[in-house]
Amino acid sequence: MNAYLSASQAILDEILDDLAELVRPLDPACLNWRPLASDTNSIAAMVTHVTGSLRWWLGQAVGDTVARDRDAEFQAHHTADELLAMIAAARREVHERIARLAELDPSATRRVSRARHGQNVEVTAAWCLEHAVIHASEHWGQIQLTRQLYTAR
Repeated sequence: MNAYLSASQAILDEILDDLAELVRPLDPACLNWRPLASDTNSIAAMVTHVTGSLRWWLGQAVGDTVARDRDAEFQAHHTADELLAMIAAARREVHERIARLAELDPSATRRVSRARHGQNVEVTAAWCLEHAVIHASEHWGQIQLTRQLYTAR
């Protein structure tokens, strides 16, 4: 595996480790609490979204068809044990798909649906991986902030 793929996997492992550490001691009230009645997400919803997004974007990178209900991810309610199982499954998929990426041309193009853009766009396998890392990182920050807001409420 090349240095870029190894670094991407290490970053995703670190994020998943940190997610598991944060989630493990939390009760369902904290995990499913939303800072505002609308337009915010619970920790449970964001962890569900992060794991779903990793599965989907890394699947796109390697050319897999991955079923996903993105809207349902944001409505999710879970316990710590359920979230820990999702995080463990995401880690296995990250490792498996990054290993497969080592055998592929990173400039191979993929036609993907971008929820934010409301359209299909053409991106490379490398772009899919990069997006997965950045996106997981962004939500990790939101999850930490939500935990802080819950504690301070």
